[in-house]
Amino acid sequence: MNKILIVFLIILLPIMVQANTGMAPDTIVTVSGKVISEDSKEPLKAIVEYKKLPYGSEIGAISSNNDGEFIIYLHDNSKYSIKVDSKGFFSYFEELDVNQVMGDDRNITMNISLGQGGVDHVFRLHNLIFDAGKYDITAASFGELDNLVARLNENPNMEIQLEGHTEILGNANLNMKLSQDRVNSVKNYLVNKGINPDRIKTKAFGGTHPISEEDTPETHRLNRRVEVRILKVG
Repeated sequence: MNKILIVFLIILLPIMVQANTGMAPDTIVTVSGKVISEDSKEPLKAIVEYKKLPYGSEIGAISSNNDGEFIIYLHDNSKYSIKVDSKGFFSYFEELDVNQVMGDDRNITMNISLGQGGVDHVFRLHNLIFDAGKYDITAASFGELDNLVARLNENPNMEIQLEGHTEILGNANLNMKLSQDRVNSVKNYLVNKGINPDRIKTKAFGGTHPISEEDTPETHRLNRRVEVRILKVG
């Protein structure tokens, strides 16, 4: 009986999705994943929220199950912001360009690790990506930075260090200056949102701490980043 029910649900699910969301079947992209604790690797109950960009014309939220697993359905040819929250953990934020990451089977896998944010915990601002040689913050990064502002407001004694990184290519001295300019830009954004500047330290690493030394455009893009280190919690 259970096997018959499972087969029935598998057949019925695309029809249910179309009926409940108004999506035509040939536009549906399935996003499935699992939320776990970064430290213990145990599954987490979390809320996965999504919003279609740029105007929020489509929004939704779902809770992961006891195994940390979740499934959401998005449109192709679209961009979404994805936010994952679990009590006691730092939120995860990402902007997703559906067509760039979906497979030929119209599926996307997102496995997400959340950190609890203790002293010396370091996390990357995933959606803060800089153009080569630039330190300007674009509107695409505002959502993730506003999420950091919210966490700092929720924890008024928290102090952080913004750590700037560049590609390994180019002049080392110029890269060091560029990485400092980038963390200064982020700090200015946070301060303009009301965060006390005394709570925010900065440190520049230039190209000395790359994520990877592979010589590919994607690696260079990932190396241009800002990370946040927690210096004080309470």
